[in-house]
Amino acid sequence: MDPQKYLHVVAFNVPYPPDYGEIIDIYYKLRALSEDGTRIILHTFLYERPAAPELEQLCHEVHYYKRLRGLKYLLQPLPYIVLTRKSKPLVERLLNDDHPVLFEGLHTTFHMQQCIDAGKPVFVRTHNIEHNFYRMLANSERRIFKKLFLSAESRKLKRYEPILELANRLIAISITDATYFSDQYGNSTYVSAFHHHDEITAVPGKGDYILFHGNLSVPENEKALLFLVKKVLSQLSYRVIIAGKNPGRVIRRTCDRYPHIELISNPSGGQMDQLVLEAHINLLYTYQPTGLKLKLLYSLYSGRHCMANPLMLSGSVLEPLCRVYRSPGEAIKMIEQLMQEPLSEEAIVERTKILSEYHNSHNIKKINELLWPS
Repeated sequence: MDPQKYLHVVAFNVPYPPDYGEIIDIYYKLRALSEDGTRIILHTFLYERPAAPELEQLCHEVHYYKRLRGLKYLLQPLPYIVLTRKSKPLVERLLNDDHPVLFEGLHTTFHMQQCIDAGKPVFVRTHNIEHNFYRMLANSERRIFKKLFLSAESRKLKRYEPILELANRLIAISITDATYFSDQYGNSTYVSAFHHHDEITAVPGKGDYILFHGNLSVPENEKALLFLVKKVLSQLSYRVIIAGKNPGRVIRRTCDRYPHIELISNPSGGQMDQLVLEAHINLLYTYQPTGLKLKLLYSLYSGRHCMANPLMLSGSVLEPLCRVYRSPGEAIKMIEQLMQEPLSEEAIVERTKILSEYHNSHNIKKINELLWPS
């Protein structure tokens, strides 16, 4: 192990357990860096998730900071998600050596200017174009106060975003995002999401149900699911399973109306893996062309047929591996057809070829070339 290969990583939330979007990317990036010989000094904020001793197995040091909360931070010109992650102990530790810093998300960049002024190499992993992401969240939100907060945060994030021009490099999670940041700031490289799949586990043949999965407490996911149930799934006679975290009352009541639709709340990781593996169709839908949807990779690595709308595939090169539908009517016809078609060995071979560019081993090579250019 190279004793000089140290890296500060500033995470916006505790990256364990790796059970949603950006946290999955951060955790498996840490694992890949650690296995490659990097000594990681992890800095992370406590507010929703507890400290995780498991991170000490991957990191040389782990430091936790209390995230600031309160109305006074809502009324400031800086974005709330940035301002509430300032910390004097954090910046003191960052400036105590000359190791490079990887800021995970625009959220964590409050102290980036100080690191740059000190001459430290600075990198930012962009998980989304945040002002677009927050604007779309606001559009999906029904609660008035939350909608107003998200709309205001979107405007603040757009004003704040030009700070990214100061970074040595932005590491974008999708091709679309990399193009946007390069056009805006001229310093972006595309590195796809890190994830837990080491190989394709999808099995050929047929299943007997259609699966929709995701974090069902997220308004955007709830909106997508309710649209699919109303316009597509309620029109079918096939068995349907909806699985995910913390479904709300509206989802539960909607699923209860249809005897062929089963709702599985808060499945374990192993149970979700089995559901994805055994489904005949993994049905994906989104209103947001942001970042890279890890559920898309999950479905392609582990599931049989994958159906997705165009926005789900935005920023990826995965369209050849999916059946793309553009309307509810098209989705219904496609499901009727696909339920009669086994997944072929040839389709799995094609996935293996295209998904090689999404393997963690491929991603970590690109990350290392950025962090430690020869």
